[in-house]
Amino acid sequence: MKQPKVLSIAGFDSSAGAGTLADIKVFQHFNVYGFGVISAITIQNEYEIRNIHWLTQEEIKSQLEVVFDVHSISVVKIGIIQNIDMLSWLIKLLRSYNPSLKIVWDPILKSSSGFRFWDNGASHKLFEIMKLIDLITPNREEFNELWGNDFSPSQISHRPVILLKSAIETEEMIIDHLFWKGETLSLRAKKIKGFDKHGTGCVLSSGITAGLALGLDVKQAYHRAKKLLSQYRSSSESLLGII
Repeated sequence: MKQPKVLSIAGFDSSAGAGTLADIKVFQHFNVYGFGVISAITIQNEYEIRNIHWLTQEEIKSQLEVVFDVHSISVVKIGIIQNIDMLSWLIKLLRSYNPSLKIVWDPILKSSSGFRFWDNGASHKLFEIMKLIDLITPNREEFNELWGNDFSPSQISHRPVILLKSAIETEEMIIDHLFWKGETLSLRAKKIKGFDKHGTGCVLSSGITAGLALGLDVKQAYHRAKKLLSQYRSSSESLLGII
């Protein structure tokens, strides 16, 4: 198999609009081979989440082992995860499999319908594991909850790169901020004129994950993923779209 191999660790969403099923569709779109490990089973459709069942460390580890035993994974994307202790355990486990693995974390703390996945807010534990993550992709609300007023771009020397989505938003323009090597890069894009969609954050972060696996740098991967997101938003009038 000549395709790069990537892995999504995320929730199982029956609507396939978010989580592992959505990630796999994005990976396939970009011609990388996607593996999936389930971190939680969500009882949901595209409109609401009614309940969630978190998998244990042993259940997640068993899924990971059968993949890493026979496949060389280049990039892993992490979606919903139960809490910061589980995140810390998972990242250290992944690094034990492959120290050079690229790790992307999309910190989904709350669904767009208001269901909270993670009750832990900002914590010193996050800063302990940040240097083991390559890219974190929060929206404004997630960024404020995780870092609050304690964040400074100068904290970012090598890892992680932080993509703050929709840092500035006007009627015509969306500006995302990329905190990279102690600097702040502003990435400008025209506001997408499509429709609201379930799982847009998953599409963007998994698109970037695929780009990194294909050898692109973060900015190049971001722009390719952003183009797909625009197509996704315009693909239908419902909350579910076509990738």
